[in-house]
Amino acid sequence: MKTIRPCRRRTLALALLTLIPAVGAAAQSREAEGVPIRITVTAVAKEAGRETPSLAKEDFLVYQDRGRRRVLDAVRLSGERNKIDLYVFVDESTRSNLTLDYSEIGSFVKEMPAGSRVGVLYARNGTFSVAQELTTDRQAALKALRKPLGSAVGSGGIYLSLAELGKRLPPSADRRRVVIFLGSGIDVLRGRGESSSAINPDLDVAINHLAASEVLVYPIYVAPAPEVMSNLALVANGQSCLKKLASETGGEPFWEGFGTPVTMKPFLDDVSRDLNNQYWVTFAAKPTKKPDYAEIRVRTEVSGVRVIGPERVFVPTGR
Repeated sequence: MKTIRPCRRRTLALALLTLIPAVGAAAQSREAEGVPIRITVTAVAKEAGRETPSLAKEDFLVYQDRGRRRVLDAVRLSGERNKIDLYVFVDESTRSNLTLDYSEIGSFVKEMPAGSRVGVLYARNGTFSVAQELTTDRQAALKALRKPLGSAVGSGGIYLSLAELGKRLPPSADRRRVVIFLGSGIDVLRGRGESSSAINPDLDVAINHLAASEVLVYPIYVAPAPEVMSNLALVANGQSCLKKLASETGGEPFWEGFGTPVTMKPFLDDVSRDLNNQYWVTFAAKPTKKPDYAEIRVRTEVSGVRVIGPERVFVPTGR
C-alpha cells in the first residue's frame, strides 16, 4: 500500500495540471466569444454638407475595458428598419417661454420617417405624467404640448423621472427609442452639493435604466425658473449632467449659453441628421461574473467620418 499511494498522488497531480490549462482555455474561449450586445451607433460626416458613406461592420471598432471586442453585425437603420418611438420629455420647471419653440418641434415631428410614433411626457418631482401615449397621429401628439409650470417646485427628481421611463421600456426588437429632453438638467432633489454630473447618484441610475432599454437621449438645454437661473454654478452643473446623459446613452447634448435658445431648429436639424445615419451594431461584450453595466467606446478609422455611440451598456449575463 505504501508504494501505491505516492503513485496515485502523482497521477492525480498530473491530471490536475492537465485540467488547469483546459479550464483556462475554456474561460478564454468564452471571453473571446463574448455576450452579444446591440447598440445604436450614429455615423456622420465630420465636415458639414458632406455626404456620409455607408459603413460595414468592419468599419466599427468597439472597445471594452481597453480591449477591442469583436463586431458581429452592423445594420443600417433605413427604409423598413427606420422605425422610431420618439418621446418629447419636458421638465415642468423650465420657463414657460419654451412654448415659442413648439412650432419648430412640430416641424421636426412631421418630418420623421413613416412608421414613427410620438409620445409627450411631463416630468415633475421624480415621476412623469403622460400627456400623449405613443401614437402615429402626429397632430394629436403636437396638440398635447402645453406650457410647463415654469416653477422651481418641479425641479427635483428629473433623473428619477428619466429612470422611471427607462424602467417602463423593455428593449425593442425592431424599433429605436429616442428621447428629446427639454430642460435645464438641474436636479436639487438631494441638495445642491450633489447636483453635478460627477456625484449625482440619480443621474447614474437614469443612465443605467436608459442604457438597459437602448434609449438614446438628446437633451436640449432650456433655462430654468428665474429663481434658479440666477445661480450660475447650478446652471453649469445642469449642463454637465445633460452632457453626461447624452454621451453615455448615445445621443448628443445641445445648448446656447445659459439661456433658452432663440431657435431650436439647428439642434433639431442635427437630431434629424443623426436619426437618418444610424446603425444597430452588435458586438461580443466581455462576459462578467453576474449581470452588470460596462463602459465601452465606439470608434471608426474611416476617413472623414465620426461615430457616436453609447458609453455604457448592460451585459445581461456572463455565463
